Amino acid sequence: MKLLEEINLLKDIIKIYSPSGKEKEVSDFLFNFLKNKNLKVEQDIVWNVISTIGSGPPYILLTSHMDTVQGEIPFRIDGKKIYGRGACDAKSPLAALLSAFIRFKDKKFKGTIIFAGVTGEEAPNSRGTLELMKKIKANYIFLGEPGSVDGITIGYKGRLLVKVLFKGKASHSSSEEENPILKFIDFSNKISCLYKRNNLFESLSYSPTSILAESETNVMPSECRVTIDFRIPPGLPHLEVLNEISQVLDGELELIEGVDGVITSKNNILVKTLVKTIRSNGLSPKYKRKTGSSDMNLLVKLSENIVTYGPGDSSLDHTDMECIDIDEYLKSIDILEGAISEILGIVSL
Repeated sequence: MKLLEEINLLKDIIKIYSPSGKEKEVSDFLFNFLKNKNLKVEQDIVWNVISTIGSGPPYILLTSHMDTVQGEIPFRIDGKKIYGRGACDAKSPLAALLSAFIRFKDKKFKGTIIFAGVTGEEAPNSRGTLELMKKIKANYIFLGEPGSVDGITIGYKGRLLVKVLFKGKASHSSSEEENPILKFIDFSNKISCLYKRNNLFESLSYSPTSILAESETNVMPSECRVTIDFRIPPGLPHLEVLNEISQVLDGELELIEGVDGVITSKNNILVKTLVKTIRSNGLSPKYKRKTGSSDMNLLVKLSENIVTYGPGDSSLDHTDMECIDIDEYLKSIDILEGAISEILGIVSL
């Protein structure tokens, strides 16, 4: 593709509002885009878009998510920056991977490059990636998430998302009946100090994100419902954390999502290849470890040769100031093309 077409692809994807559960429009757009390129492409039952170039091993997967968090942001362009929901997370990495993928359309190489735009990453349990993993194999995986044009993300924390019900008895607020809010506070005091280490990435993060205990001002509530989002460092199994909190919980627990953390070696072939390619593009590579989680936590089960890379400032993720610098986006495509070429051992013909 020409540069203008790669920029227009990014614009078109960002313009389509696609919160989790409502990805069909952007899925249809990508399907038709690839079909018009005369590429082999399919949509699956969860609206993933999957396309391949080449045949046989090695299998290189390029994947990112099409969905965004809720909350539409007006699309606008200000100089070299494009604003809109998903501009950073993760439509610019998605478009960069797709653009790099298409650059191999007419190249000769041994192997298979797979592009997959997946659904449901911003919702619990990543339905798109779980479906994708049922039907493909991959020797090498480039996952698209924002980390800056010179950033290489080598680690993510795991996640334990639970809903907890603390029960009490509706009664006058002056009574000595059990107060479910106080039960929650007691639970928080016990849990919030678990697995603390020297830094945030290596520590267990405890974040109640929703609390509901409705009652009159002078009536003790009968129950307190809380949603809690734990972020778990690599090496600490989420089931171990679940067992730990269950032992001190005076309430009922519902598991919504559980996934272990992931960390890859700086000696990973994909990491080393990206380091080389970033440097050859005049930049200094930076290693990043993120305190959130991503589909890398799941995809590592397909291959340990995995790395996360993509343009964009991840501090803008999920904010109303999501944007992407066009020059950074274009440079990231060059870097991805170079890294993929290095893996495939392509030489200029």
